[in-house]
Amino acid sequence: MRVAQLKGEYVTVAAIGAAPEAVWKVLADAAGYAAWNPEIVAIEGRFALGERIKARVKLGSGAIRSVPMRVTTFDAPSRMEWTGGLPFGLFVGRRTFSVTPRGRGTEFRLELSMTGPLAPLILRSVGDRQPEIDSFAAALKAHVERGGRAS
Repeated sequence: MRVAQLKGEYVTVAAIGAAPEAVWKVLADAAGYAAWNPEIVAIEGRFALGERIKARVKLGSGAIRSVPMRVTTFDAPSRMEWTGGLPFGLFVGRRTFSVTPRGRGTEFRLELSMTGPLAPLILRSVGDRQPEIDSFAAALKAHVERGGRAS
């Protein structure tokens, strides 16, 4: 797994030993997140362009927050993006998921961006997100490589 971080910008990459379609099937199954994901412990709603979802996100402190978002990109089987935040762009949180064929496997990439005038305050309240997004990628990799399926 390769990671990089800038202030308010987090990236993690995992090489997964499975076909992109298998990775996408698990990633795009909102109801199945609770079975494998240690960071996003539940999703209310479904993944489709324009749909509203609510993610229950576990922070490093162990606290769980409900985060409303909208699916702003859904290009099966390669890219999905969730966007949420506060009115007038005061805070924008964006998660971008990419699934790319690499040899006989898949490269999974997750980018988390937190921007806007209130981003510094929100970043202080949620803490460093890098460990959580790294655990997301590691759990997806382990689940798919064990033959885990979507719900």
